[in-house]
Amino acid sequence: MNSPSHLEVREGADINLYNQILIPLYGADIRDSVVQYGLSLAETYDAALHVLYIQDEERTEVESDQVTKQEEWDAAAVIEPVVDQAHSLGLNVIPAVDSGHSPGVIREYAEENDIDLLVHQKPTQTRLARILRRDVSSHIIQNISLPVLTIPDMDPSDPVGELSTSQFTDILVPTDGYDEASVAFKHGLQIAKRYDATLHGLFIISEQSYSSRPGFTWEEVTDSWEQRGTRLLEDITEKAATLDVPVRTTLSFGQPQQEILKYTEVTDIDLVTMGTRGLTGIRRLLQGSVAAQVIEEADYPVLTINRRTAELKKHPYIFLRKTNQNRKSRIY
Repeated sequence: MNSPSHLEVREGADINLYNQILIPLYGADIRDSVVQYGLSLAETYDAALHVLYIQDEERTEVESDQVTKQEEWDAAAVIEPVVDQAHSLGLNVIPAVDSGHSPGVIREYAEENDIDLLVHQKPTQTRLARILRRDVSSHIIQNISLPVLTIPDMDPSDPVGELSTSQFTDILVPTDGYDEASVAFKHGLQIAKRYDATLHGLFIISEQSYSSRPGFTWEEVTDSWEQRGTRLLEDITEKAATLDVPVRTTLSFGQPQQEILKYTEVTDIDLVTMGTRGLTGIRRLLQGSVAAQVIEEADYPVLTINRRTAELKKHPYIFLRKTNQNRKSRIY
């Protein structure tokens, strides 16, 4: 099986990854930590901040005029405090209100407004409940063609304003060299540069590595993956050096989600950027994705890059052609 052994970073030190940042808000369940991180990132990157209030698609059975009037009041009550905070920081803020199924609303808004980053709240249900109920957060993380920053219910390490640039000090990038991880590495590296943070590269050899190489002994597989991991971590070190970003690299053995969580606890990581290829059907029910399990347990933000985002970033013409073909097939 051919496997990648090189991480590609084409952008220079002055790259501005995020020019349009979106925070979707749902009803009255607004996490202050989501808003604060969104404001802080918009301030750091001098980005426009989009605040999208999504109305509940399951409306009560009352007259439409009454519903519309009530929803207007509800939306204003939620959006105005966020807009006021953004204005106090001198940010360009774009408030918006829409209704419908949240993933579809977010996807359409993001495409129409060239959104670069989605700042989203952490799912509140257990993994099984998310699967059975088709949780909005999980659907977005796996399917929307955007980097998604998932924020737990916590206070940012620093308030927005003058101290916001010190918010991230240690950033972990678990890598396996595939497209999703490569794009996640690019984001982690550029964020580390912008925040003067230390970048941590982590490569994990697990039992799944053995199952991917039938016909080989465990020693042969381990040796092969150690060599691959060493090359990838050396590449991370070299790329970080070109941007003068402090870097630490580690090669470990174990279950990926457990090793990631253990590493973040020992080293006080305050941001993880990682790829997610996602699982479907019975595999998702029994295993879940590594990223989903990390997000579920983490008490720090996790930035995920899914397969659609990686394809769009690394192979834009192929991805757009596939998208157009899929749209045509739905029409007919």
